[in-house]
Formats: sequence, C-alpha cells, structure tokens
Amino acid sequence: MTPEIRAFEFSLGLFSVLIGLAIADVAASFHRLIGHRQPVRWHPLTLLAALFSLIIAVGMWFDLWGIRKATSVRHFFAYLGLVAMFFVLFLAAASSLPDEAEGPLDLRDHYERNRRYFWSLITIFELVYVALGVHFLMSEVERVPRVFIVIVVAQWAVLVVTPAMLALVRSRGFHYVGLALLYLAILAHYAPYSIN
Repeated sequence: MTPEIRAFEFSLGLFSVLIGLAIADVAASFHRLIGHRQPVRWHPLTLLAALFSLIIAVGMWFDLWGIRKATSVRHFFAYLGLVAMFFVLFLAAASSLPDEAEGPLDLRDHYERNRRYFWSLITIFELVYVALGVHFLMSEVERVPRVFIVIVVAQWAVLVVTPAMLALVRSRGFHYVGLALLYLAILAHYAPYSIN
C-alpha cells in the first residue's frame, strides 16, 4: 500500500462521518414523514430538493475516490476546505426535509419557508466544490482535451448559478425547471464515474 493511499484512508474517516450524517439525516427525516401520525401534505419540490442533496452526498464518495492520489488533500487547508464543504452539505441535507413536528405537516409550506436557506447552502457547497475542482483540474489541464474542460465549466456554471437563482426566485415553475437543470448537470457529471 502506497503512502498516498494510507494518507487517503486516514483522511477519509472524517469525510465519511460528515457524508454519512447527511445521508442518514435525509433518511431519518423521510422515515419520520412516512410514519407521521398526523396528515402529511406531500409536495414534489420538497422531495426533489431532498433527493438532490442525497445524490450530491453519494456523489461525494465518487469524487473522493477520484482525488485519492492527490497530495494536496493531505495539507491542512485543503483538508479543512473539504471538511467545510461536507459540513455545508450536511446542513443542506438536514434542512431539506422537516424535523420532528407535532400536528399536520405541509411540505409545500416547508419548502417555501426553507427555500432561501436550503438553496443558499447548496450554492455555498457548489462554490467550494468548484473552487476545489479548479484546484484539482489545474494539475491535469495540459493532459485534458479542451472539449472536456468546456463541458466541466458549463456543468459547474449550472451547479453554481441555478441554486443561487432558486434561492432568490419564488416561482414554482422556475423551481421545477431549475431542479431539472440541476439533475441533468449532476447526473451528466457522475455518469462516467466508477470506483475501481
């Protein structure tokens, strides 16, 4: 086992906790909603936003595997940046669905009340993600085809601008279109990834 892999395994512990907490919070909140004794008024935007945060959390496992040999991850400030990014991801995932509540629940109201906070957290997460992506791509820029860079930059633009707009705009139609764009960008981004 190389020193890089041992360092990666060591650093993965804290990342695992934060990513696992994000996934567990969405799962636990969804479980509470299903078992809620009072009526729940379901709303697709709330569920789509929660699923989006879940997909991002799972995607982080693939991204971490992709940077396992990067020596810069072992430096304190890069590591701190990753921890901060995963902490923001946890906050976004935890805010995507309502926590324990008494009485009837309305997920549409939850989305309206929570929209600005949730999408602001996603925007912050994506800004840090893009900054780290630029950092890691800079070492590969000479070996990567230009068309790949254009595609990645376009995906990053969608992943940063769209949630920022969703935090600002209230229109439900706009939110459905924005979520569709985010899903397309994130699924196109992760489609070629594999852990091997």
